[in-house]
Amino acid sequence: MLKLVGTVITNNNMTSNPISSLYFPKFRLLMYVHVLLSTGFWLQQIVIGWYIYDQTNSPLFTTLALSVDTIPILFGGFIGGALVDRFNPKKCIIFVTIGQCVFVSILAVILFIETLPLLYIYPVIFCIGFTWVIYDPAKISLGMKLVDKDNVSNIFGMWIAGFNLPRILASIGAGYLIVLIGPQYVLLVEISFISIAFLCISLLKYDYSISENHKPTFNEIYVDIKDLFNVMKKDEIVTGFFLLSFTSIFLLVPSTTGLLPVYASDILKLDARGLGILQSFCGIGQISGIVFIGMIKQRYFGYLAIWALLISACFAIFFSISTIYYLSFLFIFVVNICIAIFHNSTSYAMFSTIEERFRGRLAGLQVSSFGLFIFGSTFAGVLANVYGPTVSTITSMSIMIVISSLITLKYRRIYSISI
Repeated sequence: MLKLVGTVITNNNMTSNPISSLYFPKFRLLMYVHVLLSTGFWLQQIVIGWYIYDQTNSPLFTTLALSVDTIPILFGGFIGGALVDRFNPKKCIIFVTIGQCVFVSILAVILFIETLPLLYIYPVIFCIGFTWVIYDPAKISLGMKLVDKDNVSNIFGMWIAGFNLPRILASIGAGYLIVLIGPQYVLLVEISFISIAFLCISLLKYDYSISENHKPTFNEIYVDIKDLFNVMKKDEIVTGFFLLSFTSIFLLVPSTTGLLPVYASDILKLDARGLGILQSFCGIGQISGIVFIGMIKQRYFGYLAIWALLISACFAIFFSISTIYYLSFLFIFVVNICIAIFHNSTSYAMFSTIEERFRGRLAGLQVSSFGLFIFGSTFAGVLANVYGPTVSTITSMSIMIVISSLITLKYRRIYSISI
């Protein structure tokens, strides 16, 4: 009965229930894990972003601290996806929770010992990035097996919602806790959330059908990745949407979210609490985007992805030139509505088009693309250091509009196709 309740017809003529995948108990437990890890992540982002900028007053050092964990993702996402296709994804997530507990504990020690150089923070955050290499493809692979096929498209919205709901409360909470008790103690709170996530994933009952004793060789992983690229080469929809997603990761997110501590401190004259509230509006925006797209026919996802990207660029420019507190909240809110619509649309388009046996590898490749965030953050940070955050954001958005337009012209089916 529960499974029947959770099944929602999702064809080109109907819309989907935005929370239908939560009717499946096993997926619901996986979502608890996702929400807990996301809560820890946002606590860490506020702590690190505020602490580094407060100590260095450097936009470049701040954006690097918030993005250095994407370097392992850039080079390891391919391998992570291939490994998840061959190993038990539940055990992969258990490994992730243990690793994050260890590395965040080290990070807390560094902040407690105030005499240690700030540079020690960067390699620890870099190591945390290796856990995300495994987590994201494992989460997608496992989640798609815990719901029926009619609700597969719904889980991508759930991932974004589960990532951004904690963003709202955790960001505000982190800002106030930093002022009240200090950043190092906020990291201890993060460790407690990760520990609970470990307990939740351990309780999830999942029957793994492939032999868990098989250890893939390097050559097998290479062949797996090569096969994925061959499949993508023949699929204009997957290739077009995948290339389009690079523009958001490389240009949009680094020049807005990546520079939030700078905008909060230098432009809007806010303290850590203000930064937390600003970050929370990003989360509210993404949740609103998920609710919106849950009410839209899937056949329009191609159109939505393109227009959401262009509108987000315009409002990012508005955000960059605003010096009014409330207007800045509104502009960053709209930017994140568009980001959620864009990522949910492109993810559904790609994963619903490609064969099931390639999904783990595609997830790994998608995760790898987030590694470009480090380059986008460096670009945005250098421009902000020299010319200020406003010029940095406007420049990035101008480039993004040009590149996304060229990709759309090259792969026209991503705009015209009914998914």
